[in-house]
Amino acid sequence: MRSALFYGDTHYPFQSDAALRVLYSLTKKLQPDVIIHCGDLVDCWQISQFDKDPQRKSSLQDDIDEAVPHLKTMRQVAPKAACYLLEGNHETRLRRTIWRMNENQRELARLRAFQRAVTWQNLLELGENGWKFVPAEGQAKARILPKLIVKHGTTVKKWSGQTAKAEWERYGKSGLSGHTHRLGVFYTNDFNGSHVWAESGCTCALTPEYVEDPNWQQGVLVVTYVGDRFNVEPVYIQQGIGVFRGQEVRA
Repeated sequence: MRSALFYGDTHYPFQSDAALRVLYSLTKKLQPDVIIHCGDLVDCWQISQFDKDPQRKSSLQDDIDEAVPHLKTMRQVAPKAACYLLEGNHETRLRRTIWRMNENQRELARLRAFQRAVTWQNLLELGENGWKFVPAEGQAKARILPKLIVKHGTTVKKWSGQTAKAEWERYGKSGLSGHTHRLGVFYTNDFNGSHVWAESGCTCALTPEYVEDPNWQQGVLVVTYVGDRFNVEPVYIQQGIGVFRGQEVRA
């Protein structure tokens, strides 16, 4: 039996510490062979084009400094797991910010030393902590898990499971994605076989300042492989408690 843990949308500094403690407990119990963070580890609100609260004090470096210990903790809790960080749409804000530089500033971005240094691999110390970075482009073809596409996600529908259905309609294969902050699973059969696509929920706080009463769910996905068969299990986290295979997993 082999297993994988798929989670994400943590959005430091808006993470849910309670949800992350459940994640650490679950990871320690499961000892997965593969860990995949589906992206949006760091919110990157400072370099977004949205309105910003002038009272908010943290810098992008502050938020990165919060996120790096999380990656270290996941590596320590499951030292034998292969760990992957998918690039989410919030991580792509870094690239878009560089591309929006004016002509004088753009000369900095043309420096090879700048290009080597200003990457998520370096900023998040991924290599030192045993994580591999998967860029947004081509995620669906990365083949990290057998029989499953894994990606951050580019589609958002209104209800749980609807985005999963839309992602399956795009690819016609089974897969896992995040992005919507909703937990949901879509199943279907056709003449090519049985398919499942799952949305992973989120590990961020459910009280963002930019959305009132969001329809989000905290959770993670566990994938178990036995021979050629696999099963996807959503683990729903409510108020710092998850339930996994008949047992409570607490923060």
